[in-house]
Amino acid sequence: PFKNATRHDEAIISKMSSRVKIMIIPTDEEVMIARDTLDLVLQ
Repeated sequence: PFKNATRHDEAIISKMSSRVKIMIIPTDEEVMIARDTLDLVLQ
């Protein structure tokens, strides 16, 4: 749970021994929706 405190930065939260890498990648979904909407309107 303490690794969730780094939610604003990229981070790897999986254990070193894990076969799968689990990463936190910050996104701004509202900006992406706005950009996609603008692209559609301008077409």
